[in-house]
Amino acid sequence: MDERTCLDISEFIGVLANPHRVRILCFLAEGERAVGEIAVAVDLPPAHVSSHLRVLYDRGYVERRREWKYVYYSLRSAEVRRFLDMAHEIQQGARTGGA
Repeated sequence: MDERTCLDISEFIGVLANPHRVRILCFLAEGERAVGEIAVAVDLPPAHVSSHLRVLYDRGYVERRREWKYVYYSLRSAEVRRFLDMAHEIQQGARTGGA
């Protein structure tokens, strides 16, 4: 891999180094949700959830749509979901000593 690719991967992993952002992405993997629903699911104040969602949105990992006074978020692509699944598999394999 070239240097740019490695830096892009590092940025992606850095954004996901925050466990709240990972929890938000995992919740969104189940489908589109309003900010209030996300806040309840991840046990954070809506303002904190909104700031994490802004980071995820700005990096292109989630998309949003407005409907009246509500903002709904969803994963931008299936690749984000696959990354979460793969990261879990790697973590489980490392925990059990497998590949």
